[in-house]
Order: sequence, then structure tokens, then C-alpha cells
Amino acid sequence: MKEKKPKKSHKLSLAVRKRIAIASASCSMILAGIACAACLIVLNQPTFRTAENIISAEAMDIVSPLEMEEETAPPTEPPTEPPTEPITYEMKIDMEKVRSHHETNPDVVGWIYIQDTAINYPIVQGDDNYFYLDKNWLGQPSFAGSIFADWQCSLDLSDNALVYGHNMGNGTMLHGIKYYKDQEWGEAHRFIEIATLNNRYLYEVMSENVIYGEWGSEFPYWTYIDLTEKQFESFVKNIKRTSEVWYADDNRLPKDGRDHIITLQTCNSGAHDGMRCVVFARRVGVR
Repeated sequence: MKEKKPKKSHKLSLAVRKRIAIASASCSMILAGIACAACLIVLNQPTFRTAENIISAEAMDIVSPLEMEEETAPPTEPPTEPPTEPITYEMKIDMEKVRSHHETNPDVVGWIYIQDTAINYPIVQGDDNYFYLDKNWLGQPSFAGSIFADWQCSLDLSDNALVYGHNMGNGTMLHGIKYYKDQEWGEAHRFIEIATLNNRYLYEVMSENVIYGEWGSEFPYWTYIDLTEKQFESFVKNIKRTSEVWYADDNRLPKDGRDHIITLQTCNSGAHDGMRCVVFARRVGVR
């Protein structure tokens, strides 16, 4: 009788099983590491509660893929602006008069003139926006007050310089800017002169606005003085959006870093309703 051969055992030796266990553990650790890294990547992605508008990508200075594509795209030629027509205007402000008024009162920082109105006054600037409300340019008590620049701005340098004055019933002070509500009159009086101690600036009227001018306003135009590029762009858009009469050329709107705006404000009426008549004008020349 033949001797039977022993059957092959399907059991793995102890050494083999150890090798498999070690390999399996290594794979598990690698997979766990990949999973952890994936979790970190997911957890580190910014999440925005858009419904509540708590955080915006702009506020966190995050560049969207579309913005990245725009940045890496090859530069294109900037749109060309239509040629500007030469301005023929003869300046009226006497610089010697400005400087002599400044010598009398150092708070005199300039002058304002608008043709065919009573607006031909020195501009003063105090330490706040209250002192010259009821004082003349010499600092003496006066019901009509003065024409004065916002204490925070520079008539020469600010992106937007603000000038205030009362709306007097007899047509004096800044009453004359209300004439810009009449577009026919405004088209015939497009230019405003503003002088400082060293320069005479010519401004072209952009718009006339009747707008709420106290805290809580939807468009607090008096807070726009020294601006970033985005703020300047927003400022111009809001001027147009709230305008009652729009004079500006839409193809040649003011741009940050190149243009300066002057804002003239007076009360719109005798009522204490917070409404203001405001004229916005763009600097177009200096002499």
C-alpha cells in the first residue's frame, strides 16, 4: 500500500503572517495620513456665511479664481477717451486779494467765485465745522456766517474737498448753487473757480443733488475726503445715482489718482429737514 503524501497546509507560517501584519499596518498608517491631510485641506478652506453676510471674500483679501485669471491674462489696450475740447475761460479771482485776506486772518485759505451769482467770497477753515457757522471771515459774529472748508480737508490735495455755506434768502452766501437745479442755467454756468494761497483751480460741474445730509444718510458724501481707488469709484457712482441734474460726460468720469472733486453744500430750504442742495464739480485746470 502506497504511503499517502501529506496534504499541503493552507495555513501561513508565523513569519509570513508577521510580514503581512506589518505591511497592513503601514498601509493603514499611510491611508490615515492621507485622510488627515485631506481633512486639514477641507478644514482650511474659507467658509462664508453669505446669508448673514458676516464675512466676505473681499474683507479677507481672498482672490477668486476669476480674479486670478484676470490677473494672469495678457494685458489689453486701455480704452481711449474721446479728445477733450479746449476750455476757454478767463479766471476772475484776484490772487493778491486772497493773500491779503489771509494776512488779515490766517484762517482764510482760499476764495470761491461763480459767475452771475453772489458767490465771490473768501474761504475760511477753522479747527471744526462749527466756528464759522455764525461768524464772518474776520471771526466776528454774523447771522450769515462764512463760506468755510471742512476742517479735515485740503483744497489743494484732498480727493474730495468740501465747502459749506448758508442758503440766505437774499441770495447771498451759497444760495447761488441752487440755480444748478435749472439745467439750462447750469449748462451756461458750468465752471466754478476755487483759489488757494498759491493756485487758482477751475472746476466743471458734474451734478446737482438734493440729498439728505445728516448722519444716517444712505450716501454720506461728506465722509469721502481722502479715498482709495475703490472708494473713489464708489463715490462717483453714488454722485450720479443720487443726482437731480446730471451734467457730466459719462465717457470722461473722474478717476482716482488723476482727478479732484469739490463738493459745495447749502441747505435746500428753510425747513430743518436735513435736506441739502449739493453741487459736485471736477477739477479741470489750474493756473
